[in-house]
Amino acid sequence: MDNSPILLSIPAAAHRLSISRSRLYELLAEGGIRSVKSGRRRLVDAASLNQWAANLPQQQLKQSTASKEQPCL
Repeated sequence: MDNSPILLSIPAAAHRLSISRSRLYELLAEGGIRSVKSGRRRLVDAASLNQWAANLPQQQLKQSTASKEQPCL
């Protein structure tokens, strides 16, 4: 049985992804990572972190392709 937590605090989730808390809040606002509110705490869905990280190379590829398609002025 997996003993890893289902929900993580903001600092723990940021640490797990090796990103800043500010960047994590940006991802939450963009909808890239799911979270829930429990009282005054915001808890991040661990499965959503794994999914975001697994899709990261695809996201970067799409961004680099899109930037090449923009015309130069």
